[in-house]
Amino acid sequence: MSLLTPWSGFFLLLGVVPPLLLLYFLKLRRKTLPVSSTLLWFSSTADLQANSPFQRLRRNILLLLQLIILLLLVLAIMQPRMEGPRGAGGRTVLLIDRSGSMTATDESLSGLSRLDEALEEARTTVDRLHPGGLFASGDGETMIISFGESAEIVQPFTNSRAQLLAAIDRIEPSHGTSRLTEALQLARVYSINTDPDNPDTPAIVPAHLELFSDGRLIDLDGQVLRGETLTFHRIGDDQSANLSVLQLAADRPWESPAEIEVFCSLGNFSGQARRVDVQLSVDGVVRSIQEVEISAAQDNLPGRRSLVFTPFRLSRGAVIEVALLGDDALSTDDTAVLIVPPPRQLEVLLVSEDRQLMSRLLGGFGLSKLDVMTPGQWSQRDPLETWDVVVFEGSSPDMTARMPTLTLGSSPSSDLLKVYGRQDESQVALQAMESHPVMEHVDVNSLFVQESDSIQPSESVEVLLEGDRSPLVLSWEENGSVHVHVAFDPIQSTWPYDPSFVAFLYNAIDWLGHSNEALVQQQSMPGSMLNVRVAAGGQEARWIRPDGSSRLVVADAEGLVSLGPVDLSGLHVLRTDGDEGLSMRRSVLFPSIHESGIRPADSITLGQESVVATSGAARGYVPLWPWAIGASLLILMLEWWIWSSRMGGRRMPVKSITAASP
Repeated sequence: MSLLTPWSGFFLLLGVVPPLLLLYFLKLRRKTLPVSSTLLWFSSTADLQANSPFQRLRRNILLLLQLIILLLLVLAIMQPRMEGPRGAGGRTVLLIDRSGSMTATDESLSGLSRLDEALEEARTTVDRLHPGGLFASGDGETMIISFGESAEIVQPFTNSRAQLLAAIDRIEPSHGTSRLTEALQLARVYSINTDPDNPDTPAIVPAHLELFSDGRLIDLDGQVLRGETLTFHRIGDDQSANLSVLQLAADRPWESPAEIEVFCSLGNFSGQARRVDVQLSVDGVVRSIQEVEISAAQDNLPGRRSLVFTPFRLSRGAVIEVALLGDDALSTDDTAVLIVPPPRQLEVLLVSEDRQLMSRLLGGFGLSKLDVMTPGQWSQRDPLETWDVVVFEGSSPDMTARMPTLTLGSSPSSDLLKVYGRQDESQVALQAMESHPVMEHVDVNSLFVQESDSIQPSESVEVLLEGDRSPLVLSWEENGSVHVHVAFDPIQSTWPYDPSFVAFLYNAIDWLGHSNEALVQQQSMPGSMLNVRVAAGGQEARWIRPDGSSRLVVADAEGLVSLGPVDLSGLHVLRTDGDEGLSMRRSVLFPSIHESGIRPADSITLGQESVVATSGAARGYVPLWPWAIGASLLILMLEWWIWSSRMGGRRMPVKSITAASP
């Protein structure tokens, strides 16, 4: 126990206790009165002895109680305190971790998540800091900050217990990483004195920080305590095991570009090898289930296993999901989602000398826009104007346009193609590269070509259709764009009369127009913004989050909807209410590298100071002076009761008598 103001109590003790004792030592000054009996002599003699200052005091319970009251009041002035659980007083900041690892459900928590346990301990802390009652100190204030990928002030400084408990109930989980930097900055900024009426208050009052977390903090390097004190409440146990989908990607196999190949990376964060079933689904339909074994974690690094699924054809937009089948402590990282966007409508330019066949065929492909120019108009075009695909019919293209091209007849001037002149002899098609998307479902068995260019391609050029004398259809990449060239004029062949020519033309336009597009939509991370463009400005849409909750959002004047910062990983859907009822999807990936290792830390280090985790309440000084004042009031009531009991309401009769003093 320690005393804050011992000298104040000491001087007060010297000022009040001696006068009280003198009241009991003083002689009584008596008047000389005549009496009619000598019976009073005995009591008078006793009074004279009792009021002699040099005699020992008689036992007096009232004097004892009065001395105790004075001593308790003096003790209260000296402000005694003792170390114990930190109670009310000063400023306290509760830092509550709501990152991805805090969604884990340890066996010791009986089905509750770590965040649920942290919130329950925070409620207990609020009850301790602001208990209420007669002797509760009212000068303490508490602020609540939740943090994950970013920090948020849930409740500014207040001494209202109801407001603090309501703020704790508003905290929701997130799937981002755990970053403490911004939370510490907010706690320090709000500790600055902003009361101009009280200039004696220090400009910065360091607060006591109480951290509720599993200690999986990724930004502790460079962090230091600047006068604050910190209590680390460790949440979670060491026995929980976890498996995770670390990465998910898709690509087209080089030998089969029309198919999609999905591969994933799996992680094991436990100390033992684990077997698990891995499921691949497309739009909710299961396509494959494989059993794999993942090695144990070593040296704080997870055991890894890569898995490649059998390629499959996909010609439309879809949602691809990989999920681990089984139970572990953290179910949030057991699934990952990829989005394959649907092919977009293309803008195509036809450069032709007024041929109607190609214009009619292209007009039936459902293009977003079809423009037609003559070769002279093409040479005088605006160089800033672009199209998804440019089709040259019977004219030699300018390869500096840096746009995907389809050339029919006249050969382009390219360093990758050596043209040896026109070949007047007819030829037939021999072999087509059927695995290439351009030649898919194209039957060339009956193709007869009257004349064609004699071309010698370089090694980087793919021959999609080989004739009996020279290549007939070629593909290559140049100046950042892909190109397809037909070495003969279709009008001078049997191809326009064959339905396979329509299939070839459609495949070529589709492949060229979407060649620069990503196969899958880029995945976002928790804490990022999702920007989606809708049909019109001011349009309402409903944002459906992975947990099933939804929110109404409105597009800005340019038709852009900004969602976020997003907190949850998984599939986010934006559904419009217009006539088309569009549904736009975005994927958010769980940060498994940082958050899937769920073993809680025993301590955290900030600068040179290491804070060991505690399972109990924070230690501090408990004031005892309120209890001293309360005890003095109780003893004062007891002293009054004893005095009134002795008097008992008795009143001595007053008589007019004369007597000689003894």
